[in-house]
Amino acid sequence: MATFTSLESRTYPPFLPEDQRAIEAFLRARGLRWEDDIDFSVACLVDGTVVGTGSLAGRIIKCMAVDEAVRGEGIAATLISQLEAKAASRGTVNPFVFTHPRNTRIFSSMGYRSIGEVPGAVALLEKGDGLERWLHSLSMVASWSEAPESGSTSVLVMNCNPITRGHLHLIQAAASSSARVFLFIVAEEASVFPFDVRLRLVREATATMPNVTVLPGREYLISRATFPSYFLDHCPCEMAEVHARLDANIFSRRIAPSLGAARRFIGEEPYCPVTAIYNRVLKDVLPAHGVEVIEIPRLSLGGTAVSASEVRRLLRGGHLEAAQELVPPAAADYLGSAAAIPVIQRITEGNGRH
Repeated sequence: MATFTSLESRTYPPFLPEDQRAIEAFLRARGLRWEDDIDFSVACLVDGTVVGTGSLAGRIIKCMAVDEAVRGEGIAATLISQLEAKAASRGTVNPFVFTHPRNTRIFSSMGYRSIGEVPGAVALLEKGDGLERWLHSLSMVASWSEAPESGSTSVLVMNCNPITRGHLHLIQAAASSSARVFLFIVAEEASVFPFDVRLRLVREATATMPNVTVLPGREYLISRATFPSYFLDHCPCEMAEVHARLDANIFSRRIAPSLGAARRFIGEEPYCPVTAIYNRVLKDVLPAHGVEVIEIPRLSLGGTAVSASEVRRLLRGGHLEAAQELVPPAAADYLGSAAAIPVIQRITEGNGRH
């Protein structure tokens, strides 16, 4: 590989089996793995052999590696420029990079800023100052309300797919013991209930709780950027733990201080292994940064823990009235409306975690 007269760049899709196998092998040899959410890749080849590759999963650059033998030859810049161009064609002007911490210098020289990392495992960067602007807006929201007593601001982060009486039980527990509660709803469109529906139903369910502020989540909080394992149907536990630590580090170091939050409430998780890992990691990471983690037992009805997955299971089986009994009135009304028909149809036809 002393000469680059045969250097070529290929983009995918189409993902021919032999092309994907070559990229997977190249990544595997460098301690990386192909991830199921990848929808676009670029590979640089010399004499038909992959010497560098990078991929996109939505707005996130990931699975990027360059052969040591060609470092310093501009391969990384070529890959990044093509990935950024593809992201821009999708309307993403400030992409994220999910990479190993040893690669942060490469991306920093191209205008990327560090958001957070798990030392020795993973780093998340973004192009631009999106996080800083969002944190400023959060601090402004926190300042608009009367300053509470020290240590009485709490945070909840929920998907609510859909909101259940179990979610409401957890919110009420936080609200009853806090001067104010910031409740973030996961914004990723990865659930059968659309984000705008989930956000509206939570706001309606909490309308009588004056100290609860419901906010849309962002890319910096349980998202495909900070916690991709949460949105995959199958993910190794060790990878889920790394991703959970990344999300927990960003929350404890950046988000909680902007809100003046000293507590985060979580619900006991008897069903989902990924969420159970996340809860354990939160209890390990947050207290070291001055954020207490309070775990509330699940609400049970008839000896069964109330969960959104149980609501979806009942809907999948055609048991609408039984599902309505597990959700707040506003959500029950929605499930019985014409607007919910397409959502219930997607539930009936699918079998994913979300």
